[in-house]
Amino acid sequence: MAAIKFFPYGHRAIKNLFSKPVTKNYPAEPAHFPERMRGHIEIKIEDCISCGLCARSCPPGALAVDRAQGTWTINRFDCVQCGSCVNVCPKKCLFMRPGYTEPQAEKRSETFVTPKEVPAAADTAPAAGGHPVNDASKCVYCTLCAKKCPQEAITVDRAARFWTLDEENCIGCGLCAASCPKKCLTMSGE
Repeated sequence: MAAIKFFPYGHRAIKNLFSKPVTKNYPAEPAHFPERMRGHIEIKIEDCISCGLCARSCPPGALAVDRAQGTWTINRFDCVQCGSCVNVCPKKCLFMRPGYTEPQAEKRSETFVTPKEVPAAADTAPAAGGHPVNDASKCVYCTLCAKKCPQEAITVDRAARFWTLDEENCIGCGLCAASCPKKCLTMSGE
């Protein structure tokens, strides 16, 4: 009886010596992630239009978009992998990749730079995107396009039946055209 109190975990220690390890051999064997794992945020930077919707919808403020410099920055330490940015991205350039990011010793951020556009030749068709064009004969001036615009580039006056676009602020995301109930907005090439 005294021996049991002296070495209470002896049975468990001997059992562990002769049994298989419970942990996985991760580097040698690939990790299998649970079905409902969120993963981490990845970006196809060449498709990004720097609209900033992802940064505005990020609850912890882990994202930053600089339209002037064409950069997209994520602070991995602050990101909670909620997927809110993925849901609001109009160009679907953000996605959740299964797996974990590599642990770091310090809090850091990753910055991605959009590739500079090569000017198109004169004989090629205009690039997709562009600015919205309003067909006034179909428009009911519901102001939904102005509410959806992330850059506040559209102004609608219902009383005066007036629709204007600030082309400098427009980023060509197409949210206004996608939200138009009468389909009177179309995206023109630049």
